[in-house]
Amino acid sequence: MKPMKVGDLVALSSYGENLDGLYRFTDASRQRWHDDFVPLRGIIVKVDDRWGDRRYFIKWMKSSAPKGRDGHYGCAFFLRKDLKYVSRA
Repeated sequence: MKPMKVGDLVALSSYGENLDGLYRFTDASRQRWHDDFVPLRGIIVKVDDRWGDRRYFIKWMKSSAPKGRDGHYGCAFFLRKDLKYVSRA
């Protein structure tokens, strides 16, 4: 997979959407339960290489967004397989 860099526009990948802590932040869940039809998008603000894993810190464009890959609890970062690129067009 192509590594991401600071400034890339991202969304949750299908793997990330299926994580237990992140399901309630998926587009389908928010549309169904909260009548929120604006997709969740974010920008990578920091990339950290630690212990052989690349950690991505995201600034989401919505206030009700996950803090990290555990949702609002625990870690405050995402892994590459949790994210996907979003086209800017």
